[in-house]
Amino acid sequence: MSLEIKSQELKDIVATYDTQWFLGDLAFLISSGKERANDQLGSLSSPLRQLYYLSGLNVSSDPSNGSDYIYSPEKWNKIVVLLNDIESEYQKLFFPEKPEDVTEEWKRVREVAMPSFLSYFNQGPLNFEEQVINWTRDLYTSLDKIIEIATGLKTENFITFYENLDKLHQINFQSHTTNKDKLRPNWEKYTKIKMGVLDEAPDFIKEMGEQKKHFYTFMSDKGIISRFYPQEIVSDDLPLDKVCAILKLLSVSRAKIDFLYYTATKPGNPLYEKPILALEDGMYQVFEVKQVIHAIENLLEQFCISKEENKTKYVEKKGNLLEDRIVELFSKFFKNDFKLFRSYYVDGCEQDILILWKKFAFIIEAKGYSLHEPFRNPEKAFKRIKDDFNACIGYGYTQTRRIEKKFIDGVPFNITDKNGNLIEKIDTTLYEEDFSIIVNLKSFGQVQCDLSTLIKLENDDDVFPWAVKLDDLEIFLLTLIAQGKSPMDFATFLLMRETLHEKLVCSDELEVCGGFLAGKLKQKQIEKASMILTTHDLGDIFDEQYRKTMGFKNEKYLYEKQSGKFLFW
Repeated sequence: MSLEIKSQELKDIVATYDTQWFLGDLAFLISSGKERANDQLGSLSSPLRQLYYLSGLNVSSDPSNGSDYIYSPEKWNKIVVLLNDIESEYQKLFFPEKPEDVTEEWKRVREVAMPSFLSYFNQGPLNFEEQVINWTRDLYTSLDKIIEIATGLKTENFITFYENLDKLHQINFQSHTTNKDKLRPNWEKYTKIKMGVLDEAPDFIKEMGEQKKHFYTFMSDKGIISRFYPQEIVSDDLPLDKVCAILKLLSVSRAKIDFLYYTATKPGNPLYEKPILALEDGMYQVFEVKQVIHAIENLLEQFCISKEENKTKYVEKKGNLLEDRIVELFSKFFKNDFKLFRSYYVDGCEQDILILWKKFAFIIEAKGYSLHEPFRNPEKAFKRIKDDFNACIGYGYTQTRRIEKKFIDGVPFNITDKNGNLIEKIDTTLYEEDFSIIVNLKSFGQVQCDLSTLIKLENDDDVFPWAVKLDDLEIFLLTLIAQGKSPMDFATFLLMRETLHEKLVCSDELEVCGGFLAGKLKQKQIEKASMILTTHDLGDIFDEQYRKTMGFKNEKYLYEKQSGKFLFW
């Protein structure tokens, strides 16, 4: 009841805000982050998800109530208190009702269920937009026949829509902040707020007010840069009818629905699936631009799995693409000085990828398994998380373990094709170290970063594998390349990474990778510690690299990033 009461109280408060203004302001706070908006976000425990929650509560409330255009300090403080109270209520689900309830099994269940539940609902997508665009294009273009039947559109139409929208949004931001020459001629029609200077003000104040009117308007109504008409998204390869068709699929109007709970999915936050708000007079407003490409990816997936025969084709394509990506990444990283075996067989069992480099062997399995939403009930949540984990990372480790044991025992083995034809005989005594790596598409959070809670090693001297999300692997390897690091540095990282299990508290693998690159996570420190708790700032090294150049295929805004002359939203 406390959770329901607090959630409803919060919804009643945010319902009083004008949606156009409110969503624009929340989007600005998301873009600013805690560092630049600490006065408003500093007390929030999970700013991205909590701001999304506020936006969803507003959009799902009665539109007739929304007339407020400004936060009072008291009102915003009340919002922050309620947000954090609501998150605390969810955490209480994992607390014991009575002291005698606490057993070793009780602890084990919650050690898995609580961080998995909280990271699933509190942590937004941790990747760069190029990664989502490239994956979406490469996977779904090959499934265009299915998508065309469902929508009359192709994958490239959706991607072009996103690119055109993002470009317009960036131009609008530049024009209202640093480059007035790019302003839309009729820019004032995109806001309800009218700026002016008092008649009694000195002439120089009036002149400055007129010159900076576009900027002051933006500061009063951040959503002005996010509003557009469909024809503004049109391009030679994306006509108006296709823009309108996509907007029907990705837009929502403010309307009263039953969305109330932070973790609700049916109905869920409307702005996750439809991140564009339909306004009056044919105008639209995008909430957070990057969410559009995530919504597109999710939408295309739903079209491709709606029928069983299509789902089978989709799963096969996804698995092949995942392996392709892994092979491309490691080939780029190792260059020419390595041997690579893909879809190979050992003792009649199929394996995914084996890379041999100098005295190191990298045994890699690719897993495209999809995660299920965790239950609120800890016991049910534990079972679902464990089942998903075992089907993905656990099974991947079983597969890498087959080959790993041959290297550990110094047993030679034959690599064959599926028909049993010999490809190569491997002398395992030539290799001093072997590493098991499981690459999955979706992260399990804490239980993936520290595998000790759900993987039991066979022997005391065995080591845990490295389980890493594909996007994190790409970011890490490209940063190693950009910084001139060698495969030996990667091997050093993996040796260090093996020792973190059973003491690591972390839900984002890039914090571990960033700590290693920045020299803030060292072997001696790990050996002495009983617990290692990573922090968000350890991943900043990858944002810094991205602002220079990450090395993604089709990386966006390269000139703008490298010139250092531009601000980005």
